[in-house]
Parts: sequence; C-alpha cells; structure tokens
Amino acid sequence: MAAPEPSRKAERFLTQQYRLVGRHSAVKICHWCKECIRGRSPCYKYDFYGIDSSRCLEMTPAITCNQRCRHCWRDNSLFSRDLPHPVDEPKDIIQNCLKEREKLLIGFKGNEGMDQKRFALCLKPNHVAISLTGEPCLYPKLPELIKEFRKSGFKTIFLVTNGTVPEMLKRLTGKAAPTNLYLSLEVFDKPSYQKFCLPLEKDNWEKLWQSMKEIKKLKKKNPKMRTVIRLTLLKYINMEKPEALLPFIKEIQPDFIECKGYMFVGYSRQRLKQENMPYFEEIQTFAKKLTKLSCYKTAGQVRTSNIVLLKKS
Repeated sequence: MAAPEPSRKAERFLTQQYRLVGRHSAVKICHWCKECIRGRSPCYKYDFYGIDSSRCLEMTPAITCNQRCRHCWRDNSLFSRDLPHPVDEPKDIIQNCLKEREKLLIGFKGNEGMDQKRFALCLKPNHVAISLTGEPCLYPKLPELIKEFRKSGFKTIFLVTNGTVPEMLKRLTGKAAPTNLYLSLEVFDKPSYQKFCLPLEKDNWEKLWQSMKEIKKLKKKNPKMRTVIRLTLLKYINMEKPEALLPFIKEIQPDFIECKGYMFVGYSRQRLKQENMPYFEEIQTFAKKLTKLSCYKTAGQVRTSNIVLLKKS
C-alpha cells in the first residue's frame, strides 16, 4: 500500500526543518545548537544559565496554540485549537524526539574538522527546552512528560508558556516542576493583548492573570525552580512605557526578567515591519529604565542574541 500523502500542515513543518513526532509533537535543531556543534558561539542560555547548546533538545508536545500572536515566526495559520485524542504517551514522545533529533544532526558527523567526541556527546542531550512551537501546557500529560525527562537523565528542563492554561500550572509541582518556568509577555493591557496576541478564547487575558498567581504559588512550593518573565520587545508596540510591566512583576516576583528583542524573521514578516525590530542599544535602554523602576539589576547581556537579563536584587 502506498504511503499516505502528507498533509499541508506536515509539508509546511518539514519545509521549515521541523520533524513531526507522533500525532501532535515536534522537534527541531536551533541555530545555536548547530553553531555550538561546529565549535562556535553557544546560545545565550549558556551565558545566563550554563546550558550546553550542543546538548539541547528543543521540542514541543503540542503543535497547537490558542493564540495567533503577530510576532510569532511560525506559520500560525497551521495551529489547530485542540490536540487529537487520544494523546501520545510521554515516554513515546521523548524516545521519538531523540530519534528524529539524531536524524537531523547525523549530517554533521562527516563535516571537515568535526570534533568526533563533541559530536558523540551532542547526540546525548541533557537539557530540554519545551518551547519549540505551540502552547505546551495544552498537552494534558505535561507533568508526566517532565517527570519522564528527569527519569531519562535530563538535568535541566525549561518550559515556556503563554500563561493561558492556569489549570495545568497547578499540576507542575514536585518532580513535575521545570528547572526554569517562563511566562512569555508581549503587551501589558487587555485591548493591546486582544489586538496583538489574537486569542482564540475570550477569557485568555483573565487566564493570564490567574496563571501569574499560580506561578507565584508554584515558586513557594518549589523554591529551587527559577521563574522568568520573558519579554519580547518590539519598537512602537511595547517599549515606550516600561512602567506598564510593573503590575506583572509585582504579581509574579520572578527570579529573572529576560528583555529580548523581536527578530524580523519567518512568518512574522507578513504581520510586522522591520522597523519593529529594536537595536541592542535600545534593549539596553529599556532594561536600564526597568532597573530604575524595580528591584531588578542587570545580570548579563548577549549582543548576538539581542537580550539583556535582569535579576532580582
């Protein structure tokens, strides 16, 4: 029997160098992982958190999202609202992500001058970024997935959420708590949120605020877990009033704030303009203003990634 024709969604993902895993997961090799394997500069996560980019597994258990954010570099027209049922098991997702990741990397082995010891090590990831695409908190077995990553020998687990699934955050405690829990923020009031994030559910803004309360509670239960607000900074959209962020900081009291510049790449070029991309100096200025308004101080910066890290003092 002939293999079924790939769907439009699958074809688009494959063209963008994703590899689909099971019914609703995906894996991809990021730019910084490739650079690190070649012996070049690592991702900013190395400078900030000591993460070895060459041993990073970037994946998602949910190629679906409940928002259509304008700055998203993915083709978010491909996002469906719900996951297929029944969902895949965590152990199967991890095993197949590792297999697909190895297939994506195997071509590096024959590169001229490749350090074979480094290459062999990169095939054994010890860090996972659950952030590739979609909203991972929509995967109903996320706590079990995080636990399974730990059982599989992963030392650090970073989870990025848009904060619209507070009921899932309640479950991320104990061994299900990630190393870093990121809340991604772009705009700071409901009208702007409705226009920029284009939520598919009417009460997503209210869910975001509930998630912030849950993150604060989670931190108390899991003091070793690092909480992070990740700001995607866009000129003429969210950089004029740093003080608008203060209610969010007060609510979460995160360990870190990442001020990261928007990049004019991918499908976001169909929704935004190149002038929305800030220069590094503008990000530094924004971060400096934020330090004057809060108890956070500059803890690091990486020009090549257009990012400044603030830490609670």
